[in-house]
Amino acid sequence: MLTDQQVVLIEEKYGKLIHKISNWISGDNMISSHDDNVQDLWLAVMEAVRGYSKKENQVFDEFWGSRGFDKYLKTCLWNLKNNKGAKITKKYPVTKNTHSLHINPQFLLLEDPSSSAVEYNVFFEQFVDLLEPDAQEVIQEVVRDPNYIKPSGKINVSLLSRKLKKTWEETDAILTKIGARLENEL
Repeated sequence: MLTDQQVVLIEEKYGKLIHKISNWISGDNMISSHDDNVQDLWLAVMEAVRGYSKKENQVFDEFWGSRGFDKYLKTCLWNLKNNKGAKITKKYPVTKNTHSLHINPQFLLLEDPSSSAVEYNVFFEQFVDLLEPDAQEVIQEVVRDPNYIKPSGKINVSLLSRKLKKTWEETDAILTKIGARLENEL
């Protein structure tokens, strides 16, 4: 277990490296965000400290700053990056045509939005003025047919674009605008 002082020492010496490696793990924030990567790397740091302490039979203060620990820790961080990156790359064929869209959890509690007596616009009236007509059309289609949402929670852009008679790029751009608007405005 690391003390607060030891965490500060590690942050001062390796903090920039941790953030740099975190950015290199994936270019896709929907699959692996920077914050998630930083947390995973900090867990690797804690494991590296524990493992090196056990391996060398020394306490933190005895090995801190040594060349051996420096190499060991950096190796652990880069190995995590490579392993996580390989897993993301392996899943790319499955996730390449998807887009993450945050959905209001209260909306998911409805049994069947299409059979509800309340118009779909009631759910979106609080921010309908923020959305362009093409964004409203995308939201209406996803609300009408939740099959556009994959079990992973991502939108199947290919299927949605065919239904809307738009290109994949146009649909993806609309979804990106919706995500930005909802995240920034609400």
